[in-house]
Amino acid sequence: MNIMTRSVWRRARFAPLALAIVGMSVTTATALVTATQSPPPTTTPEKPRLAIRAIAATPAVTAQAKVDGTDNALMQIEQGADVQLLSAIEATRRFEIVARADLPSIIKEQDLTQSGNVNILDPQAARAFQLAGARYVATLTISNYQEVVERTDLLNQFGTSKAERRTINLQAVLKIFDSTTGSLFRSTPVTLSESAVNEIMPGVEQKGVKTNVVLGAVAKKLASDVANAIADSLAPARVIGYTLGQITFNRSAESGVSAGQIYEVFVPGSAMIDPDTGEQLGAEEVHVGWARVTDAGARFSTAQAIEDRGIDRGAMLRLRTQGLPADIDPNAKATGSSASTSGAASTSASPSAPATAPATTDPAAIAPAASAPIRMAIFVKQRPVSVAPEKVSVFEDLVSADSTGPGVQIIRREDLVNAVNRIAPAGPNAGTDLLGSEAVDRILSNQTSAVQLAAQMKADVILTASITALQRFKRRLDDPSTGTHTDVDQWTLVTTYGLIDGVTGASLAAGTVQSDYAKRDTPELKVEVDAIDVLLRDAASRIGAAVRATVADTRTRLAAAPAADVMVKFTAVLADLSIPDVRTNEAGEYVVGANNYNLQPMNVLVKVDGVAMGAAPGAFPLRPGLHRARFERPGLEPMEMMVNAREGLEISVPLQFTPEGRANWQRDAVFFNDLKNGAVMRDAELIKVRAVADFLRQSNIRLDTTNVQNLNLGGQSIWWQLLQ
Repeated sequence: MNIMTRSVWRRARFAPLALAIVGMSVTTATALVTATQSPPPTTTPEKPRLAIRAIAATPAVTAQAKVDGTDNALMQIEQGADVQLLSAIEATRRFEIVARADLPSIIKEQDLTQSGNVNILDPQAARAFQLAGARYVATLTISNYQEVVERTDLLNQFGTSKAERRTINLQAVLKIFDSTTGSLFRSTPVTLSESAVNEIMPGVEQKGVKTNVVLGAVAKKLASDVANAIADSLAPARVIGYTLGQITFNRSAESGVSAGQIYEVFVPGSAMIDPDTGEQLGAEEVHVGWARVTDAGARFSTAQAIEDRGIDRGAMLRLRTQGLPADIDPNAKATGSSASTSGAASTSASPSAPATAPATTDPAAIAPAASAPIRMAIFVKQRPVSVAPEKVSVFEDLVSADSTGPGVQIIRREDLVNAVNRIAPAGPNAGTDLLGSEAVDRILSNQTSAVQLAAQMKADVILTASITALQRFKRRLDDPSTGTHTDVDQWTLVTTYGLIDGVTGASLAAGTVQSDYAKRDTPELKVEVDAIDVLLRDAASRIGAAVRATVADTRTRLAAAPAADVMVKFTAVLADLSIPDVRTNEAGEYVVGANNYNLQPMNVLVKVDGVAMGAAPGAFPLRPGLHRARFERPGLEPMEMMVNAREGLEISVPLQFTPEGRANWQRDAVFFNDLKNGAVMRDAELIKVRAVADFLRQSNIRLDTTNVQNLNLGGQSIWWQLLQ
């Protein structure tokens, strides 16, 4: 819908926008259309990630070994097997191994990069918060350990020799967990027994214990057996070729395969689901044969099929340490071949693959037609109070910079409309202490919508960016088993954005960007940083990229053609105020008439969407649709209303005096109410009428005679004489 300095922890980048909501993905990708398209690359299956915890004995086994005085030997086996296990698993080439036992060393290297002493732009520099996750976690626990030493004296031709036999019996349990669910994937027992013999000839003085070699043998065998058990559990050996009874499978001598080993062959069957819990228990494994290894190679191995009940490519092989069952003839040889189609891989696209466009050599078809840049007005909103208001302007600056491109021209209200002193609070553009310019800017904000202001700014499209939410999380890790002690402070900023049609106000595209930043403190490293600035920079970068991608996508309808302006006429009247007509009769007397005149103030300032358009009465060109209109005049209360502009619309706007003017008029209203229709006015009353006329003339208020049919009926009006 991304967001990034290199210190940003997790980056949820985004794909380019098309017509509507933009989806977030792991990598920013922009679709490129070319005349010639190469075949889709062959995808390599992703290896499962595996984390291995340090090998450890149970507390009871450790305590017993200490009592027996064999605790040092047990520790050597644990540490030796720990080191060799990673190498043994790597030799299977089945997994991507992530570091856990060596985590302190990796953390220290990452801390060194964050300290500022390492070039963070170096592509090979360590990155904090970029450790790979592991789908599976393997733990090996030694549940039983016994060390037996047997000594005897041997009589031979040279005399009596001293002989010693040292045997180590070990039992352990391998547990593999699915870290995504925390459930136990598989548990496998591991049992081994290794011996070493040392004979000291008569007259020979020996220093050291030769039988200590058994410790290395046990550690190596333990690592090998565990690695094979993990591989068989998560990625069992599979048949990659089967011809005339010869099986080729994807295991090597380095992963523990040796000539003469017996393997049982299975094919996957139906999925197994627990009827009580509904839990998926994996797939059924159906036995289809037996095989004996004939050659263990460097990259793959071969075996002879002994029994074939449907061996085929993709079938699984599991080592059978007990050998063949008694009912299987060890000398039998199967001669079958794979039923799978051989030859080159199919070149047909998958059902989900996009169709390949035919190549073209027409330059006009390859190059898009030139078009004028999109003029885009930008408005930024702030939701969380935890983000300082001054950061909103910073965010607008960043989004503007990142959104501007060959096809986008950003129009900013701050640069086009606002007073200069709103841009520079200090320096030559700071202006004076007068608040007039700021008041005008605020009136514009209060009285116009983004769409109408964009129209006045001649923008085709509106870009709205909103700081929606800011969250902070603190985490502490104290892991004595790995020696890892860290305090992680993480901030998550959620921003949204939208592209709006500058004419209709309809949404064209929108998206959400989540930016994350984290800093890590360790006993050796303390980091201080303004996380908000980093997050805003990251969010603006990703929003800008998405905006440019949307504009570049010719399928997106960016703006509707604006409709022609219509003329709207505004007139103002004083609400609920009128004066009686006074006319001269044939005898020259002033007589109160039957008509009442409304009062029409002149030179009323008309503002539409916060912009001054002129003075009422008058007609003004407006874009069809809703507008916010405001009417102002000294001595009168301002009036606001929503106007739905259409051609030929005429609006009479009722205005009222300010409290002071209203009090003065009420005194005059008492005088007018006392005048009787047809009464001849006295000199004192005429003086009062002339005073009112003088007030109206100075106030630039004229009579509204639209409700009078014949102004000359019954003689000339005194108001007409006095107000001319």
